[in-house]
Amino acid sequence: MSTEEVLPPAGRGRAQDPAGNRRAVLDAARRLFAARGYEAATLREIAVEAGVTAGSVLAYFGSKDGLFRAVVGGGTGIAVDIVGAAADGPAHLPRALAEAYLQRWDHTPAEHPWVALIRSAVTHAPSAERLRAILDDQVTVPLAALLTGVPDARERIAVVRSVLFGVVMERYLFAHEPARSVPSEVFAPYFAEALSAALDRAHAPAADAVDHILAEWRSESPGLDVSASAVFGRLHRCSVLYRASVSRIVEEHGINLAAFDVLTGLRRAGAPYRRTVGEIAESALVSPSGVTQRADRLERAGLIVRERIDQDRRIVHLRLTESGLDLVDRVANAHFPRENELLGEMEPGERAALARLLGTLEKSLSAAGAE
Repeated sequence: MSTEEVLPPAGRGRAQDPAGNRRAVLDAARRLFAARGYEAATLREIAVEAGVTAGSVLAYFGSKDGLFRAVVGGGTGIAVDIVGAAADGPAHLPRALAEAYLQRWDHTPAEHPWVALIRSAVTHAPSAERLRAILDDQVTVPLAALLTGVPDARERIAVVRSVLFGVVMERYLFAHEPARSVPSEVFAPYFAEALSAALDRAHAPAADAVDHILAEWRSESPGLDVSASAVFGRLHRCSVLYRASVSRIVEEHGINLAAFDVLTGLRRAGAPYRRTVGEIAESALVSPSGVTQRADRLERAGLIVRERIDQDRRIVHLRLTESGLDLVDRVANAHFPRENELLGEMEPGERAALARLLGTLEKSLSAAGAE
């Protein structure tokens, strides 16, 4: 941990308005990262600019890197809507990716922190490493999920990253001609064609990646029964795609999925939105110690409080604050519609049948001692 992550408080924050404090921190960080770059802008300066304590900044975002990722969002990444485009047929992916990138960068101001980071990465090794890590997270991970089972997925991902980042550098950062002045609607199909060169031949195996993996096992070990992997392989792939989708929605509100699990566990309890750590652990399928760690951060952010009730002062309850209730409702109003969108290709009867089958699978796993 850097020394900057354990700075003493820079001053009193607006403790009664955690949501407003987070917005103020994001606004201040956006300005200072853009003006001074990632390395030069300090958490103390950001806290002072936002009118909060340095400890509050860490409580909201965990670290300077966490704050920067929240500020820049998915500027160079493959957003969940792009991942979803693959469900419409693999041929849609290159065009959807090209159009989304152009749309995003056409509306990215020159003073955006992304621009500052990319420019500094050219000559500053730590900035280059930070950029690489973000690209791994926002580009490589979702592409790897889409190309599961493709033998040369690594090489294809390398080409896609190079094309995407090359367009950003040539068209937007350096503003070289003729790339700079070609209208986006004209540029898009050529951009998509370049991406297709890396993705097209991968479409067939990517669309049935699990079958591809099973076929390889059957070829190499004919006597080995790998039929169960037809289920678990697809469950894993669905889990990767699902988490990539919903994580982005949750993180746009300054929290992560782990924190959202705790907040929704309290929200479902109904007024006064209070449960014990053990009750939350059971509903969120995590250990009590895991809930405690999440609760520590949520309490520092002003989203929950710990309290003891008169009936048994030994038992600690977690309770949503007004800010926590407001936040979880705002996230839920975006989260659950997105889940329905993700199942948009399934009929209601298919959804119900799948839910029943997954329930049967859960019982089978429990009976086999998987818990």
